[in-house]
Amino acid sequence: MPSLLLEVGCEELPAHSVARAAEELAEAVMRAIQERSLAEDSSQAEIYATPRRLIVSVSGLREAQPDQSVERRGPSESACFGPDGAPTKALEGFCKSAGILPEQAQIRDGYAWAIVEMRGKRAAEALSEDLPNAIRSLTFDKTMRWGESRMRFARPIRWILAILDGEIIPFAVETVQASNTSRGHRFHFPDAFEVSSLEQLLSELRSRMVEPDANARRARIVESAERLAGGRALLTDALVEENVYLTEWPVAIVGTFKEEYRRLPRPVLITAMAKHERFFPIEDEQGNLTNRFISVTNGGDEEEIRQGNEWVLNARFNDAMFFFDEDRRKPLSYFLEQTSRIVFQEKLGTIRQRADRLSALAKAIADESQLGIADLCERAGFLCKADLSTGLVSELPSLQGQIGAEYARIEGEDERICRGVAQHYDAPREPANEGDQIAIVLMCADAADRIAGYLGIGEKPTGSRDPFALRKAATQLIEAQIGWESLKGSFVEWVQRSANLYESQSIALSSRDSIETDFCEIVTGRYEAMFPDISYDAREAALATSWKDPARTILQRARILQSISPDVPFVRTAKRPINIVSAAEKKEIGIASAVEPELFEHPSESDLLGAVERAESLTEGRQLDELVDVLRSLASPIDAFFDAVMVMAENETIRANRLALLKRASSLFLRIGDFSKIVIEGE
Repeated sequence: MPSLLLEVGCEELPAHSVARAAEELAEAVMRAIQERSLAEDSSQAEIYATPRRLIVSVSGLREAQPDQSVERRGPSESACFGPDGAPTKALEGFCKSAGILPEQAQIRDGYAWAIVEMRGKRAAEALSEDLPNAIRSLTFDKTMRWGESRMRFARPIRWILAILDGEIIPFAVETVQASNTSRGHRFHFPDAFEVSSLEQLLSELRSRMVEPDANARRARIVESAERLAGGRALLTDALVEENVYLTEWPVAIVGTFKEEYRRLPRPVLITAMAKHERFFPIEDEQGNLTNRFISVTNGGDEEEIRQGNEWVLNARFNDAMFFFDEDRRKPLSYFLEQTSRIVFQEKLGTIRQRADRLSALAKAIADESQLGIADLCERAGFLCKADLSTGLVSELPSLQGQIGAEYARIEGEDERICRGVAQHYDAPREPANEGDQIAIVLMCADAADRIAGYLGIGEKPTGSRDPFALRKAATQLIEAQIGWESLKGSFVEWVQRSANLYESQSIALSSRDSIETDFCEIVTGRYEAMFPDISYDAREAALATSWKDPARTILQRARILQSISPDVPFVRTAKRPINIVSAAEKKEIGIASAVEPELFEHPSESDLLGAVERAESLTEGRQLDELVDVLRSLASPIDAFFDAVMVMAENETIRANRLALLKRASSLFLRIGDFSKIVIEGE
């Protein structure tokens, strides 16, 4: 069976987009093959990707599409024949377009029909139409045009290899014509060479200093780095992955920087090496950073590359050292006061004002959760933004928080406070120590402050536009409460408290109701995006009870409701009291403030009241997942009640009393969620 080989060659793609682009290309190619009915059951795609090429190979294709019989509808029966019974021009034209004679047309259901036999296209012909579309369908964060091209792509396409069993599939993308040639390493083997199969392509590329397999490049980088380190190379997954997609023929090289720069704070050393230069730092046996590093090159003169890397890194460290020494001439309190010159947002005051708000809010959150670290959180909130005015952060902005923590540590602040300040921009999901706990509290205070402030000046996210990352802030609040059970309270109240803190500084915001309404919309959308495994009706039912509850509670409700929803009889029973009470309240029909047993007219009313009272006593203090069995005990009394009595009795007193009874029953169900939101198929 034929095999397809497609390679899209281009100038170096951004490292973060290579793997995703290759997967998208494979998916698009397989989708086209399946839609064309060219795939056999054994058909599968192989993917290879480097910065300069995306390779997809699919084996086990059919040689051609299967022939098909297609029915085409023509003119109505009344328009097919004249008064003399002869075919009209309309029928003749339809039959001619379908390739049949008029007498071969079928009259059915009031229309003329033609059965057209369509021969399947050869695989190469079909793919020549689909492969250009597959290439054009790739998405990138940023795109560009090149030359006279109107097509947008991450980088200019330079060649396309497209063959089916060695034969060229004829098509073009813009001015680039598909061929049977590929190219090797950009500098060492730039000339084109012919290819007839995937096996040959892989072999020829490797002989020309291109390793097309990302896993092989990854293994080579890790093995060579560990071998050359002479200590422990800090091979983080993200940095290894970035180097995998920065190189086609990775070669590890050891370099050194001046010993004097080792006195820079550890985050500065690591960030300069790993984040800015993509180098791997090296630790000694005691876990201290050495003055050695490993870089990964894409081939070339190793000594020349080493010298260049060392020069660049020493220059960066020299700049950092200057700012570090200048900063250390002043205490952290100086930099905190300097933040009064930095505007947080034109309408929301300065960073210095924000420090006071974060300090107060962090203390309140910790107090509410009874964490025993309220004073530490208050101090950490006060200091966490001080480093924004330092020279070192201006040089290395990605170290916000970490530099403040280093300076606080040098000045003798509590280590727990330092850890909290260092991590508060991206706090751990589950705290392992009090420093982590402080970081989570600070992150929540930071998120609540941003949400209150920006919503308060009308900067609500719309569509894909969210310039102030308020959706991310809401996600942080939800994740914090789900990941850490000890974090109590409602983050809706945290946002409202933040709004009060703004006003205490004479910063005007819109009404609390307006902020709350906009925040509700954001939070509801976040639950939908974060938990796609939960059905929309279970999620809405959980939120309808109270969207302001802690995220852990809402998520637990939603999962319970989803597990219950297949039990249609129980759900239907649970809906009835909720729906009736809700309808009565909307119509402003009177509901008694308390149930009066002496007004009962049927034993089913007494039975239901007894069942409700037993359920109320059993549910007191129970966990949500323990309530389900208790609620199930109400099903029979509720069904019997509805079978025996008319709730909306003509007597207003009797009606109000029965509604009060149903309201007590419905309140028990509402502890889990609003069952009226649960969708029953067919109802």
